[in-house]
Amino acid sequence: MTFKTRWGGIVLGILLFSACRPAILAPPPVLEPPPEERKAPPPDAVPPEAVQNELSRRAQVAAALTDQGRQLLEAGRVDQAIRIFEQALSQSAYYGPGYYYLAESWLQKDNGIQARAFHEQAALYLNDQSAWRERLNRQQKRIEQTISRRSLP
Repeated sequence: MTFKTRWGGIVLGILLFSACRPAILAPPPVLEPPPEERKAPPPDAVPPEAVQNELSRRAQVAAALTDQGRQLLEAGRVDQAIRIFEQALSQSAYYGPGYYYLAESWLQKDNGIQARAFHEQAALYLNDQSAWRERLNRQQKRIEQTISRRSLP
C-alpha cells in the first residue's frame, strides 16, 4: 500500500465517523405560558324562553299522542297503543299520563311486572295531583292482583 492510499483511507474514515457523531443541541428555551386571553362570556345560544317554548310544544305533542294511544287502547288495539305511548314519552319523558296509560296497556296484556315499572314512573309525576291519585291507587291494586295471580301455581 502506498503512502497516499493509506492516508486517503484514514482521512476518509475520519470524515465518515465524524459525520455520524450526534450533533450537540442546545437545550430548548423555557417557554412561558401565553398570556391568558380574556374572553367575553359566550352569549346564550338558546334563550331560556325558547327552551320553555320547546318543552311546552313537546308536552303538547305528548298529550296529543297519549290521547291517540288512549283511543287505540279503548278500541282493544293494545300493541299499537303501546307504540303510540312510547312515542309520546320520547317527546316528553316527564309526561305522567303517558306512563299511566302504558301501565294500563301492559295490564291488558296481563303483564303485571311491566305494568308495575310504568306505574311507578307515572306515580313519580302524577302522585301530587289529586285527580290522578285515585286512579293510581286503583291501578296499583290491579297490578298487585295480576302479579299475585300469575305467581300462584
